[in-house]
Amino acid sequence: SMREDLRMDIRDGPNMQEERAKESKKCKFLLQDDDELRRPFIFSKVTQGSYKSCLQFHPSMIEIVQRTMNPTDDSLYKGNFGRFNFDGGGPDGSPQNLRIGPMGGIVSLPGSADQAIHADTPHLFETIDCLPAHYINAFCLGIDALCINDELGFSTGATPVGGTSFVHASHRLSFTSSFGDDWTAATEPAVLQNLVRPSLELGDLVLFDCRILHFGLANTTKSVERPMLYTNMTQAWFHDPKNWDDKKAVFCQK
Repeated sequence: SMREDLRMDIRDGPNMQEERAKESKKCKFLLQDDDELRRPFIFSKVTQGSYKSCLQFHPSMIEIVQRTMNPTDDSLYKGNFGRFNFDGGGPDGSPQNLRIGPMGGIVSLPGSADQAIHADTPHLFETIDCLPAHYINAFCLGIDALCINDELGFSTGATPVGGTSFVHASHRLSFTSSFGDDWTAATEPAVLQNLVRPSLELGDLVLFDCRILHFGLANTTKSVERPMLYTNMTQAWFHDPKNWDDKKAVFCQK
């Protein structure tokens, strides 16, 4: 699908199906059904350790996400008796199940402009400043970005092919609720003072809480495409029907 002019979100197609099938064969649980390959997968204690080298199940990434989504308090977790339900193991303090989406790709073509600033998911409740993350995106740059250095030789994060800019602390309601009624990314001081633009090289991975305000930057080159791979990870009980569920394929099935 075309997100904006000259920026494509590629989630399915013959080549994507072929690559997903190759990745699946590296895993012991083997998701061979085409619908399963296109839909999020529930990652639990049962499946943990049953992967080999599947990109979206990288053990270090999984551990970071699980720790971020499931902070523990030794004085409280033993009281969560509801974890006996739904085949749970009881209140043992272990991370809750993850829902891991299939790999997708975003390609920003030469001439693509800055995205509108946005967050990918809402807060679950508006009476608490910031609950633990329930939705995390991981993306991996597919080219060397050729970042521009400042006069001291440090990378500025700026690059002709663009990248992704984040607003530090914008996953907190106390931060974003302070914005003026007619705020924009170009005029809100809190946004301008908190912009973070990671300096990435080929293969670098970024994990971010999807409540954070962010936007893709313009690709000002004339001939260089900016590709990246991504996957979405949520708590198992959270569904994202906008992106992956209940969608019909536009390509003919083999």
